[in-house]
Amino acid sequence: MKQINNYILCFILILFTTSCDKDLLDRQNENTLSTGVFWQTEADLEAGVVAIYNMFYRQGTWTRNMYTQMRGMSDECVSYAGWTELKEYTRFTFTNYNFYESNVKLWEEHYIAVNRANQVLDNIGNVTFTDEVHKNDLIGQAKFLRAFHYFYMSALWDNVPLVLQTSSAADQPMQSTADEVFTQIEEDLEDAISKLPSTRDEVDYGRVTKGAAYGLLAKAYAQHHKWEDARRCLEWLVDGEGSGLYNLVPNWSDNFSNVNENNSESVFEIQFSLMNGVGFDQTDNHLDPNAQLGTQIEMNQAPPGIGWNNIEANRWLVDYYKREKTTDGKNDIRLYNTLWYDGAASDFPEYPNQLIYGAPWKSSWGNRVFIKKYSTDTNPLYYWNDNNFRSLRYADVLLLYAEVLNEVNGAPTAKAIELVNRVRNRVQLPTIQNSIFYNGAEITSSQDAFREHIKVERSLELATECVRWIDLKRWGINDAGTLEDLKQRDSDFNNFIIGKSIRMPIPQSEVDNNPNLNQNNQY
Repeated sequence: MKQINNYILCFILILFTTSCDKDLLDRQNENTLSTGVFWQTEADLEAGVVAIYNMFYRQGTWTRNMYTQMRGMSDECVSYAGWTELKEYTRFTFTNYNFYESNVKLWEEHYIAVNRANQVLDNIGNVTFTDEVHKNDLIGQAKFLRAFHYFYMSALWDNVPLVLQTSSAADQPMQSTADEVFTQIEEDLEDAISKLPSTRDEVDYGRVTKGAAYGLLAKAYAQHHKWEDARRCLEWLVDGEGSGLYNLVPNWSDNFSNVNENNSESVFEIQFSLMNGVGFDQTDNHLDPNAQLGTQIEMNQAPPGIGWNNIEANRWLVDYYKREKTTDGKNDIRLYNTLWYDGAASDFPEYPNQLIYGAPWKSSWGNRVFIKKYSTDTNPLYYWNDNNFRSLRYADVLLLYAEVLNEVNGAPTAKAIELVNRVRNRVQLPTIQNSIFYNGAEITSSQDAFREHIKVERSLELATECVRWIDLKRWGINDAGTLEDLKQRDSDFNNFIIGKSIRMPIPQSEVDNNPNLNQNNQY
């Protein structure tokens, strides 16, 4: 017994002496870096900015789920997914506010991106840079990316917390209004513009530029109905210093090909790659340097039996494209390159032996319409795609500029008409003045008629590019007349409730855990 007591005494002494040695407790984990030793050098800040870009490669951002949600809530697309809750989120029914794929995951991963941007911005002032230009560039990139993610959070939920400093687990951020969110987006982008370069070397393609910031800022101002501010931004891109940097590419389909990326029409492009063939995706491989950098946009939209068929197009798009013939009497080539549908072979005889992923059209598909944009020639279809997503195209800029000029001036100016014609003429459509289908004289002389026609031009030029829902919110879904028109094109809008369905429900788990957060109106 005495010997055992001696052992116990020795053990207690060891515990006592080690607990008094603070150096033994203050040890760096050799397997990972902590914030205490990171954010010390220029290279640390550079890595931090890269980590923000890395958030594009998440299922809740631009690997997959954003395409389903942004397309599905608009009138241009519909979901017949086998996953009931997935299609409910495109049909305004929203029975499960904690549905992980289309609500919780989107919320979480957008806020992870915001927090990564906040960490860069909170720590960059503590590091001495050898090149102040590089420091400002990193600040500009971080602010753009924070604004970018808030822009899409606003598109989905409107009233989200503005988190502008590095987060901690105990935080309970206050809820902000959509107006407050847009004001912050505008402040971030105005500052980013003052710091970002106008061009990048090829090795840095994909990093944001001054033009990308002007483009996103113009969109934010337009959503906020600050038309004069939007005009200023668009003027820089089209008529000012940026006018020589961007142009429409002659071949419209080059905007959706993986062999002509980062071309003159690309204002901001999310880069995807198949260089890493391992891992499922970034969600399950947060620390894996070889994690997948591809996108699932193609698998997500492919027809049943070929892909997941989570999202497809509504038939009205086909009909709208076929309203007008080109100047040489053919159908609009944008239809051929945007959609797969049962009548494509007869509508485009100049492209014989048309196949959908190597197979003929199936009679079981009937008159359904599938999305062709961002598809490849791969057969059988691969799980991943390396096709960059053109988040902001110059054609979008031109049409938005025309819309803004019409709002600023109270009538369609010659400049606004010329901008629309640039987009139309690129695909061999006649000028709007010479259109056989549309009343060109009325469109070019009436603010209301021009405004309504811009909606048509944008629907055809930018179909399925994740801009339509944003456009609908800017134009005002929350009125009975507009809603009736939408119901005619998309029966999902029969479920739309004015004042409610304009935004998604906030994940209920977030509302329950944060007393400063209220569920969106009528949910």
